[in-house]
Amino acid sequence: MVIESLESFKKVITANKVYVHPIPASDYYHPKLNKVVALYVYANDTSYIVPIDHPEGLSIHKNIIENLLREHPEVIVPDKKEFLYYFAVPSVKDLRLAYNQLQLEKPSHPYLTWVNGKFNSLPEVNKIVPLVKLLEIYTEHTKPLIKKIENFNPPEHFSFYNDIATGVFYLIEQHGLKITYSEFIELFKPALPEFNIKDNVTYTNYNLNNITSRPTNAFNSVNYAAIPKKEEYRKCFLPQNDYFVEFDFDGYHLRLIANEIGYTLTPDSAHKQLAQQYLNKVELTQEEYDYAKQINFQAVYGNVPEQFKEFSLFKLIEKYINGLWGTYQEQGYVNAPISKKRFDSTLEEMHPKKLFNYLIQSLETSRNILILRDVLKYLKDKKTKIALYTYDSVLLDFSKSDEKQTLNDLENILSENNKYPVKFKYSKNLVL
Repeated sequence: MVIESLESFKKVITANKVYVHPIPASDYYHPKLNKVVALYVYANDTSYIVPIDHPEGLSIHKNIIENLLREHPEVIVPDKKEFLYYFAVPSVKDLRLAYNQLQLEKPSHPYLTWVNGKFNSLPEVNKIVPLVKLLEIYTEHTKPLIKKIENFNPPEHFSFYNDIATGVFYLIEQHGLKITYSEFIELFKPALPEFNIKDNVTYTNYNLNNITSRPTNAFNSVNYAAIPKKEEYRKCFLPQNDYFVEFDFDGYHLRLIANEIGYTLTPDSAHKQLAQQYLNKVELTQEEYDYAKQINFQAVYGNVPEQFKEFSLFKLIEKYINGLWGTYQEQGYVNAPISKKRFDSTLEEMHPKKLFNYLIQSLETSRNILILRDVLKYLKDKKTKIALYTYDSVLLDFSKSDEKQTLNDLENILSENNKYPVKFKYSKNLVL
């Protein structure tokens, strides 16, 4: 049913639970460069489409819809982070995050395939698609989800990711990364540049829908979480302000694990201080340091070489892994620290080290989400912005107009007052 009056829309959303799916102007453009043409609504066993900016319908203003959705007690959406680009309704609930590893592809249909094959570069291609056809396509796309929508009962960790993480990564995505256009296109070969590049700024897309919730970051055939280290690739990225400032966490996984098992590390280099202990040396050659770093990385993944297994930290790690596995076997699951994300028997080929790795990646992600939230709050009224987040580092687009104290404050926030020490470097491009 096509809804073309405000009164009709008000009646539809009187349902106790509504599922809404924004229909963008293009299925390929980044939501930062996109807009919404209609809204698909599923309520009371019925599908509806609400025109917002489509030539066929009597449109209802987006702001009116937004205000009504904001007042509704339970609005479910397929992807909350993307939804926020179109409607400022932070109370909505993300269906994918409620069902671990629920993969939601874009709505597909032979007609859409044909239209996009001919006109996919058009920023408003979905205005060509008749409203009744869009309603048919989105109704079919929603059918496999109806039971999940009707029986919506999110797990314990849901609120952490739905209420905090989605907003954090939505805000990080807003700034984008300035590029040298021709070099970027030549080296990174995006599918169609205009999908996520405007005014020499490329926009990224963080995806939290992973087993550990450790986000990936790719869009338009470019992986922004794994920018090659080669200088020519990194020279393509420039600050929109004055400098890039990158904060790196020192021995991050080691410190996270040590904190979990009650092992004390000093603010000095984590790799160095551990190497000094189990190699029984104060001064280390570069070769010894590199060797010890490899040992530490193996320990982080639960693979301690036999000759170092009696070292106190490694013994505690092994005990922790065995304890996790015992809990997992006894009750069928373990919950990650901070987020309470559950790892249970639905995960394939689970074993002690794999469980440990999942848990630590989840711990890393959840702590980072809380820290990034604090950084975003601090930067709210400043010109300096977060440009990129990659697991154990945060890249800032720094403005000299902000006070000199800004970097010290950010260091304290990121490190939790030196509990997780960070070091920073700066440059006029990503060759840091």
